[in-house]
Amino acid sequence: MLSSVERMLGAFAQVLLWVGGVAVTLMMLQISADVLCKYLLNKPIIATLEIVTWYYMVATVFLPVVYIQIHKKHLMVELFTMNWPPRRMAVLEGIVGVVGAVYVGTLTVLTALHAVEQTVAGEIQDATFFDLPVWPSRWLLPIATGAMALVFLTQAWRDLVFGITGRGAPSLQPKRSGDMPVEEA
Repeated sequence: MLSSVERMLGAFAQVLLWVGGVAVTLMMLQISADVLCKYLLNKPIIATLEIVTWYYMVATVFLPVVYIQIHKKHLMVELFTMNWPPRRMAVLEGIVGVVGAVYVGTLTVLTALHAVEQTVAGEIQDATFFDLPVWPSRWLLPIATGAMALVFLTQAWRDLVFGITGRGAPSLQPKRSGDMPVEEA
């Protein structure tokens, strides 16, 4: 069951990463078009700043975090742990995963409550000539952090089982400087 959940989270992370990539591309195209229109035609594209701020940047920053966590690409300081054996490292990773899941889970609940409030209120941003609805962008954060909390939990479970019992395999471990091939215990 754990592996099917991990596969679903991996597929969802790929979708979020792809959407984040599309957001970066659209942001680049819209900003470039806005600059060209502003300086060549003296007519900037209306609401570029608002769309970039409320949609593209949020998607670009938050949606890829699930993929990054699955592949353990967040920054890691290994000053005290670089020579730890795999099982001890897995226990530490499991504990960090539980703490991360609690933190990110709390963030998910808080941002989801805020998204509900703003959806009910129909939050808008004044874009000079029209009102831009921005409440949909409020849902990007709880979606990304909720998926990340689930990733933390699945990784923590896998790491703790391996670290405590020696059975199974730990979650993907980040590459550490001086890594040697690891033999199963």
